[in-house]
Amino acid sequence: MYRRKQYLSPKYDDEETVDSRYQEEVVQRQGPYYDEQTQMEMAKHDDDKYIYERDAINDAQSVSFTAYNMNQDNTTDIVQQLRDVGVTVLSLESLSTAAMINYMDAVTTMRLGNGNDEKCMLYTDRMGRVFNVIISGGAEGLQKTWSETQSSFSGWMAIAFLPFLLRNVISYSYDGYINGSTMALDPTFLLLIFGLVLKYETSHAMLAVSLLVRGTNSVGSYVWRGGSLTDYPRLFLLIVLTLASFASPQYPVRDFLTLSGTIIGSILLLCNLGSRAWNKVDIGFIDVSNVFTPMLTIVASLFAGLLFPYVGLRCVDGGTDAVQSAAVENIVLKPNGKRARQNVSAAASVIAWVYLFSDVQIVQNVLGFRFQKYKGAVNIGVGVWWFLSTITSMSMCHHLDSSKSKKIEPFLKRDDSSPVGWIVPSVPNIVIDPNLSRGKMVMPCLSYGSDLLCAFIVAAIAFLIVWLGIKDLQGNEHSAFWDIFN
Repeated sequence: MYRRKQYLSPKYDDEETVDSRYQEEVVQRQGPYYDEQTQMEMAKHDDDKYIYERDAINDAQSVSFTAYNMNQDNTTDIVQQLRDVGVTVLSLESLSTAAMINYMDAVTTMRLGNGNDEKCMLYTDRMGRVFNVIISGGAEGLQKTWSETQSSFSGWMAIAFLPFLLRNVISYSYDGYINGSTMALDPTFLLLIFGLVLKYETSHAMLAVSLLVRGTNSVGSYVWRGGSLTDYPRLFLLIVLTLASFASPQYPVRDFLTLSGTIIGSILLLCNLGSRAWNKVDIGFIDVSNVFTPMLTIVASLFAGLLFPYVGLRCVDGGTDAVQSAAVENIVLKPNGKRARQNVSAAASVIAWVYLFSDVQIVQNVLGFRFQKYKGAVNIGVGVWWFLSTITSMSMCHHLDSSKSKKIEPFLKRDDSSPVGWIVPSVPNIVIDPNLSRGKMVMPCLSYGSDLLCAFIVAAIAFLIVWLGIKDLQGNEHSAFWDIFN
């Protein structure tokens, strides 16, 4: 009736104590009419009622015992054995909180080798146990979102929509709004396109720039350095287009919001395209850390997205051009970019035909597009850009990093929640919250009077809102809240 524990640690009772306690409980439940049949029914009832709880307790005790005794005698051997096979091991020992934060800041700031180098970060506590260092604070969720975005990203759809956005920007004009809206594309149409069709192509552009252009080691490092978990650029894009969709057509603010949303959407598409193209070409990361680094990486991704966007397509890779494509030495040693150039030509041709059919008048009339404004200049500009970007992308194909076609993970496992991007599968994890490095005050000079200042600001804003309501009840008309001070 009682399932004995498979593993026992000193902190748990031994088997005799557990059995004696169980027998005491059975005796206490026995009454004057207790017989063998009643005993069997009660035993069956207990087994059915507590079987899941007992299994869970046994499993928890087994895991606890294993984690407690794991590697206590050979923790140094684990680190040394990994280093002997060429794995870069960063050792984080039981330091003070300030020292640990400084060490984590240094690791997450610098670039540690390339993406294929095996490296891990291990923490050794005072008992000598070894753990993988994992960053929490939403890093795991962002890692899954980034993986989904990478697998669903469609480069040719992003490139195909760029000429339409150019037409929409060119169509904007402010002439006193006498003739109504002049935008080529309706803001509601753009909202649906960016919100549903180009969802992944506009998602997490700043994360893509940080990982693929800046060279941040992992999503965990991005979160530790203060990267936002929320995709604010895309959220701002959708808010702007939503406001434009509901704005009154009698005011020019509708066209201004539509123009702003078009520009923001174009930047997000180019950043996502350019960062992927930059990472695939063997150019190198922008491994600098200063106040201009974010802007420099964004400019670099925009530059790559305009000049060689087709390199960012999934089908354009640095694999072999030989017939024996399964040979690993052909993948690494014999890539001349022929297959990649063929894929670039095919994708560019499809995009060109999409643009040409969108220029047909009957297509514009049916779909409600207004592409007549500066039509000649737009066609010339798109034609020149299409030709130069295609030629540049084809010329960059022989610079593709073919080593990424061969990935061997014999010792470590890829995990973007780690500060370095890799973990040891057979070692348990220790989770560190990035809020440890964000516990500083925004204004340290107000450390003594900050509570009083915060209370005063909150009370003043609450008084303003209540006073505004009182003025409304008194019948005082005002167009803005600052009118109540007049």
